[in-house]
Amino acid sequence: MPVQSKTKKSATSTKQEKNTKIDFGKKILFAASEAVPFIKTGGLADVAGSLPKALVDGGVDCRVILPLYMDIKQELRDKMTYIGNVYVNLSWRYQYCGLFKAEIDGVIYYLVDNEYYFKRSGLYGYYDDGERFAFFARAVIESIRLMDGFAPDIIHSNDWQTALIPVFLDVFYRGDELYKNIKTVFTIHNIEFQGRYSGFMSGDVLGLPDWAREYVDFDGDVNYMKGGIERANKVTTVSQTYAHEILNSYFGYGMNNILVNRQFKLSGIINGIDVKANDPKTDKHAYSNYDLNTI
Repeated sequence: MPVQSKTKKSATSTKQEKNTKIDFGKKILFAASEAVPFIKTGGLADVAGSLPKALVDGGVDCRVILPLYMDIKQELRDKMTYIGNVYVNLSWRYQYCGLFKAEIDGVIYYLVDNEYYFKRSGLYGYYDDGERFAFFARAVIESIRLMDGFAPDIIHSNDWQTALIPVFLDVFYRGDELYKNIKTVFTIHNIEFQGRYSGFMSGDVLGLPDWAREYVDFDGDVNYMKGGIERANKVTTVSQTYAHEILNSYFGYGMNNILVNRQFKLSGIINGIDVKANDPKTDKHAYSNYDLNTI
């Protein structure tokens, strides 16, 4: 640890330090199936809403991409602008992908539009969720072509719904100049839900060539989370403790042996908290508001 100087800093220098932006020189595309303020079912949406904002506040160009669900409120839709469309190959399918853009609290959000997959009530629980989020993973990569010169250095995938992004990137896009240097991070928020489907989906839905099917093969099935673990450059979890726990069979839900063999790229980074959104003094959902003086 560096030795702290006992010299008292001036008010001016302290103020300057507080306002200093940390420029990591990286552009990050944060891919998630849900994000506050647009749509939420659980903690992933909170992370996708607060972590990118913290990075942006620190000087990093971090942008978020998520599906354009039917349940997103009109007041948020009114903030979106249409920026273009591409078509996405998904095995023998050729699906439309429209891209909308919104800026909220300094963060740029991209929303992937496809009414066949996302014009439904709710987010999950449909018979074709495997196909829906395979499409979304491929659409995230294709949408970069529409992002007005924003070419991410890192794509950060989260949970099984976006776990195929590192797989698709390595299998289909590395020969393209736009994608050849992109690195990937895959974060496991809840290892119990892995995106496990029938093995036939490797070819019929994902369109993977024979040599690449081992990335997602798991006991004869397709496992999206396994693909993310295998192909991402880094794998993270929501805490150091969780990163350790999922290495054993009780907490690993079958992924433990794969993670043990990939420990060289596994680490835990503890979740932060948005102190503004979760301020008990102003929280509209609290029964009674309070602060340190009135608790």
